[in-house]
Amino acid sequence: MQLLKVLEERKMSKLQLAMNTGIAPHYLYNAINGKMPFYPKYKKAISEYLQMDEQELFSESEAKNND
Repeated sequence: MQLLKVLEERKMSKLQLAMNTGIAPHYLYNAINGKMPFYPKYKKAISEYLQMDEQELFSESEAKNND
């Protein structure tokens, strides 16, 4: 998942991302760890906040879901 790499490059924590996008931190942690799906509205909020393409951020997780 590119999302973790982007957060690391930008020196941003998962908590900061959650707070800045209005996503509950426990949900974000679970989605990143594969325990819950990333809902489309959250993918959109994250990609808009990071100003990146949604498919680029979530491409690896999408590929796993389509297998």
